[in-house]
Amino acid sequence: MNIGLIGLGSMGYNLAKNLTSKDFKVYAYEKNLDIIEKIEQDKITNLFLVKSLKQLINNTHSPRIIMLSLPADKIDECIDNIIEFMNPGDTIADLGNSLYLKSIERYNRLLNKNISFLGIGVSGGPRGARNGPAIMAGGSETAWSKTKHIFNSISAKNGEQNACCYFGSPGSGHFIKLIHNGIEYALMEVLAEISIILNKAYKLNNHEQVKKFKDVLNTTSSSYLLEITTKVLNAKNENNIYFIDDIDNRIEQNGTGVWTIKAALELGVSIPSIYSAVSTRSNSQYFNYDTGVNLSYDDLKINSEVNNINLEEIIFFNFACSLFQGLNLIKESNRYDFFDFNLQDVFRAWSAGCILQGEYLRFISNEFNINRDLNYNFLYELINKKCPNINNIRDFCSLAIKHGIPSPVLSANLAYYDLVFSNHKIGETIQLQRSYFGLHPLKQKNNKDTVKPFWTEL
Repeated sequence: MNIGLIGLGSMGYNLAKNLTSKDFKVYAYEKNLDIIEKIEQDKITNLFLVKSLKQLINNTHSPRIIMLSLPADKIDECIDNIIEFMNPGDTIADLGNSLYLKSIERYNRLLNKNISFLGIGVSGGPRGARNGPAIMAGGSETAWSKTKHIFNSISAKNGEQNACCYFGSPGSGHFIKLIHNGIEYALMEVLAEISIILNKAYKLNNHEQVKKFKDVLNTTSSSYLLEITTKVLNAKNENNIYFIDDIDNRIEQNGTGVWTIKAALELGVSIPSIYSAVSTRSNSQYFNYDTGVNLSYDDLKINSEVNNINLEEIIFFNFACSLFQGLNLIKESNRYDFFDFNLQDVFRAWSAGCILQGEYLRFISNEFNINRDLNYNFLYELINKKCPNINNIRDFCSLAIKHGIPSPVLSANLAYYDLVFSNHKIGETIQLQRSYFGLHPLKQKNNKDTVKPFWTEL
């Protein structure tokens, strides 16, 4: 298989290094002259730079695969520029963060020209791209059968298993990557919120926080995100100032979190922690808004012993709830006639190389392999097994709320858990309200009989 690669930014170049290290020849096109100059200096064996898209096609004889490592808004333009040079039986693979609906459109468009399309989610960042990413593929089954050896070769490994999975229909690979990113938003926010609570409520400095987090790294609640959090909290610049005290606090986002929320809204699936994480990023431009009377956490007098908290339970509870919401969205997306996901494949794709990887995920995956059913019984038993004293988690969140320490995702996860597993009358009250002002029909519990209160008589 002749491989062409368009786009040699941080992801594309590291994918090229990965491919060439596996003895694949890669012909690559990049229009940024600064990037080209650096690559030429590196002199990567089996990586051949070309000066035009036409030359790229001419150097990769059919059947060829052209991989696109480009921003999502550049994919269609690139396809327009190369399809006139390509032959029936060739394959275009989009390795960027594209919306799954666009992948479906591109698949159908290229199908009319007998060119195969693969939409491939790649997770792990530039380091993962170089050393082995998690790969989530969807699109042409014929193209996948011809190219899967390439992707299996460069993917991360979990023991003897590749963190590489073909999910079938067009758009399915990018849909799984989209949900992955939504969950990622929530887990990152969880750790940030826990850090600020440890700092402001328990008066732990960066070094002391890192020590507490490292203790969790030795448990089944550990994760890649927790590991890198221990590194960034302790990192200092050349002036011996912590980076966390030196950088701007506005959080950037690439749009995949918003797409996750839109998919959930369309399917009517609850993902409050993912929504809260995305909302927090949107609100970050107003963080620390100066009113002249902002709360100073340094003045807080809190009688709380840090040794009384179980950080492992707090992290696992929030990771499990956030992950469950994303997995449930994947499960419910099978209502689309174009998706048919097997959650075991999702766990396999995320088992190594990606941002979500970790012992917590392996533990949850093993529990799922026993139960084989992602339902609320599964979530309850999972949390009950790992977090037998839920009040410890409540106390931790309550402390933050009582003293004005922001904890949107921690609060969202706890509210999500309580809405499902506690007895309340929220649903009944809202149904009655809707009935009163809108005359919406009401039904009795557990049967189909209609209820007609006095206000329904006009």
